[in-house]
Amino acid sequence: MACDHRQAGSWHREVPGARWFKADLRIKTIDDPDVGGRNPPDGDAPSPEAPEELTAYARRFLQAAIESGVQVLGVAPQRPVIGGTGNLSATWRIVEEWDTGTDTQGIAFRDKIFAVFPGFTPSLRDGGGALRLSVIFDPAIGRDRYLNLYTQVMKGRTSRKGDQPAVTENGHAETFSLLRHNRAQDRGDEGAATWDYLVLAPDVFSATGLFGTPSEDRDREDFDAGPLGAVELPDDLLAEDALQSRPWIREFVTRNRLPFFHSSAADAVGDIGVRHVWVKMASPTIESLRQAFVASDTRVRCGHEIGPDGTLRDVVETPDKARHRRPWLRSAAVTGKASFFGATDDVPTRFEFSPDFTCVIGGSMTGKSTLLDGLRVRIGAGLPNDPRARADVEQRARDRLLAGSASVELDCPGSDPTATELEKWPAVFFTQGELQRLAREPDAVEDLLARLDASESGAISERKSRLAELDEELARTAARLTELQGGVAEAEQALARSTQASDELATFADAGVGELNLSSGAAAAWRGYVDALSDIERQTAALLDRVEAVEPPGSGEGPDESATRMRELWEPVLDAARHLRPALASAAEAARQIGDDKDRHRVDLRQRVDRNLAERGFDGSRINELQALNAQAALRASYEANLEAARGRVQRLGESFERALGDRSALVAEQREAYDRVLSNIERRFDGRIAARRVDDGVSKNLEDFLVGLGQRGITRWWNDGGNARRPSPARLLEVMAADELTSVGMSSAVQETFRAQMTPARRRALAAIRCPDRYVLEFRPDGDAYRPLAELSGGQRVNLLLSLLLEATDERPLVIDQPEDELDNRFLFETLLPALRRLKGRRQVILATHNANIVVNGDADQVIQLDATAARGRVAASGAIEDAAVRDAIIRTTDGGAEAFRLRRVKYGF
Repeated sequence: MACDHRQAGSWHREVPGARWFKADLRIKTIDDPDVGGRNPPDGDAPSPEAPEELTAYARRFLQAAIESGVQVLGVAPQRPVIGGTGNLSATWRIVEEWDTGTDTQGIAFRDKIFAVFPGFTPSLRDGGGALRLSVIFDPAIGRDRYLNLYTQVMKGRTSRKGDQPAVTENGHAETFSLLRHNRAQDRGDEGAATWDYLVLAPDVFSATGLFGTPSEDRDREDFDAGPLGAVELPDDLLAEDALQSRPWIREFVTRNRLPFFHSSAADAVGDIGVRHVWVKMASPTIESLRQAFVASDTRVRCGHEIGPDGTLRDVVETPDKARHRRPWLRSAAVTGKASFFGATDDVPTRFEFSPDFTCVIGGSMTGKSTLLDGLRVRIGAGLPNDPRARADVEQRARDRLLAGSASVELDCPGSDPTATELEKWPAVFFTQGELQRLAREPDAVEDLLARLDASESGAISERKSRLAELDEELARTAARLTELQGGVAEAEQALARSTQASDELATFADAGVGELNLSSGAAAAWRGYVDALSDIERQTAALLDRVEAVEPPGSGEGPDESATRMRELWEPVLDAARHLRPALASAAEAARQIGDDKDRHRVDLRQRVDRNLAERGFDGSRINELQALNAQAALRASYEANLEAARGRVQRLGESFERALGDRSALVAEQREAYDRVLSNIERRFDGRIAARRVDDGVSKNLEDFLVGLGQRGITRWWNDGGNARRPSPARLLEVMAADELTSVGMSSAVQETFRAQMTPARRRALAAIRCPDRYVLEFRPDGDAYRPLAELSGGQRVNLLLSLLLEATDERPLVIDQPEDELDNRFLFETLLPALRRLKGRRQVILATHNANIVVNGDADQVIQLDATAARGRVAASGAIEDAAVRDAIIRTTDGGAEAFRLRRVKYGF
């Protein structure tokens, strides 16, 4: 019976592509005589006639693995059959139970254990001694082929006296030849082998281990390491410790790309996983394990570390936990017929991504940029700064991925369901050519440098934000101070006017203005009195004229006694009227004379006051403003209080301005020290190929805007002619101006005069508030030559350099780049970029669309998405890791030009 290569769907629903598994790759079973007597399921070793006992043992074995968290098992006893002969194999029964059985909770073993590889560990002839190697197989080999291979390797010598494993007459070369021959014989319908195998070197420093038997001068030079996948460390050593024992060992494992691993070599099920290794695999196959060993720097992690007591312990930070602490996109499902990736039957097109490294491949116009630009717009991530590039991204997203009513559902594990899409997946995107444009933006370089060192990046970011706040605060304070000082000037002027009014009033009093005022009042009163009498006189004259004209009526028949009586009574009235007229005239004349006297006295006083005021330097005409002066003088106390308050506000705000300047200077110094530490590590991190330096106050646009804003041609010409090397900072400019040393910054005498005239106190304060940020210059040294600044590099070298920094940054935000290789140098790619990309794994999700096979294969992509398309619609043609045959074929076809082109290159290169 053979097991197929199927896998439980839950493994890659949780993590698409290659993912981490805890593995124990060499475990003994009760097939071995030294185990059978000590570790039976029910006290006795199972007999050939009791298969149910063997099943109980297999279940106990698998359950122990589950309890220890082991998910990949290499079951490799020295011999795989109980008693050394016959067909009763505990090893194979474990494989069968894993393939079809369920655990104590009724859950399939395949859902809890990813892979079980059956194997054996024979003792091979090695000169005059023995060499032990472990061979593990795909379960697809089948029980019969598996046991038959063991018999062939051992040449029938499965045990010796005392039931101990025998040493076969086959050496390692003959054994490897047998394995290759048998694998080649078992081919499927498509001509490919149906199973595979891998050789491991166990307990390498023992007498029968790979590194224990050869002498110092043999160095295993004749050893065929082709099938060898990894070498096992002793229980108490880590890799670096093991490599220090003999120089040739380091050379051997390096030349053959062999990683180290720990295993439990358990002879009791309770010891399974006590020693283990972490491997990243995509399928439960030997090919997947081989791929992990080939890419061991990113897909193999030791499960142990040195503890405080100096002994090995399980690592505290297991690699499978890293993805839980950082944001990542597991899948994007596109629905909608109008979308380029919309399915006609409304079944979503699903794109699945690794938490570590995903490559999107496909021919031209298959939708790589459509997918990435659409995701960028969908989550609201930052768009390119270049207007044309921004418009291209928005149009491609709107017209293709998000066309019509298309929806894109994102699955971001562990994110807050109430958060925005950008908060769930805060990805940073770069389109084709965008990195090259960023190379010309100082802020981009500074930001990349800031993120290179996790121990510095948080504080650098906080200081940068604080510096920006202080810049704004100082600019506001400078403007407010100018405004408040204008208020102080107005208050001073108001107080001065009030004081002047008070002083003038005192002078007027000394000059006799008070007496003049009284005299003027008296004259005015008499003039009023004369006017009143004159009016009465006129009215009385009119009345008397009427009185004199009145006659009583007479009788026509003779004397009228009534009339006579009336005349007698009227005569006194006439007499009174005749006396009243002269009396009124006399009174009016007398009043006029008195008024004239008062006026003459007033004029005399006015002349005297005018002479007195003239002697004191005053214009006598200001006497007319006496009322206004009185009102102005009455406000003096209020003006004094207002001025004192305004000066207090200016003083307090000025002190705040000075404190902010001091705080900013201290922050700038701290920031420079932090960047110095980052810059000092760059050369070491990049082996001297990349360097960076700081130009203090090098981003001078703020100062340039200020100077040009003065509107003086001489000053503008001085600035433009000076060049970057001679341009001072704002603080330096103020310093040399105060010291009368403007010549030191290149100003002519005429420009100095103009500059000083323009630099009012308010402008000096505004200049002090300006900060020119530091500029950071990246430099690259190609092929050991002299360093060359970023601006002098080719487009491809610029992209190489910035990509390297992006991949070295401690930023945990997902990184998405569309075809970075358009101008990449393949040598630089292999020597610098790909190592940086591999180091990034486990710290940040990276998604690259690419046509470059080096990025996909040598970058060790954990997930590959191949896109295909017709003129109107795209689809996911293949998805998975490189160990998937369909994905591997897609990589060859899409990035290498096909299998024939790949073979032709190998022939031409002579490999």
